[in-house]
Amino acid sequence: MRFTKPLTIAMIGAILSLNAQAQNAGPFLWTSYIDYLGNYLQSNSQCAAVSRFTPGVAITVTRVQLQAAFGSYIYPHSTCSPLPKISVTDGTTKYVLAIPHARLTRPYPFSVDADSGPIAVGFPANAELRLSVLPGEKDCNPGSINVNVQYSVK
Repeated sequence: MRFTKPLTIAMIGAILSLNAQAQNAGPFLWTSYIDYLGNYLQSNSQCAAVSRFTPGVAITVTRVQLQAAFGSYIYPHSTCSPLPKISVTDGTTKYVLAIPHARLTRPYPFSVDADSGPIAVGFPANAELRLSVLPGEKDCNPGSINVNVQYSVK
């Protein structure tokens, strides 16, 4: 019974160590939602932040994905040129992903998705990251967009 206290301390140490390692494992996910792109555009040449994130440690963005209920189009059924985009930036480094054209064919004629695929875009600790929208052609306003930014700790 004299080993109970050392064994308990060793187990607590192991659990805390695993917890610390799990916090540095990845990937991690930063998610955002854009209800209607036009709500974030101040004019046709300016953009506003949809979401902000300041990591306490250096990170690497490893993938950017979006799923939109309404892809890029101009009512009634015209494509946009240029396409609107989403941007992940700290003001110095930037990654941009276009919001695709609505397919306008069945099934789900307006739903679109986009995926950067594997990427490695590094940002330093305490970088003030912004997820912003970049305007496309005038009156091209996709909507109901879920954005996932995957990242890992450096």
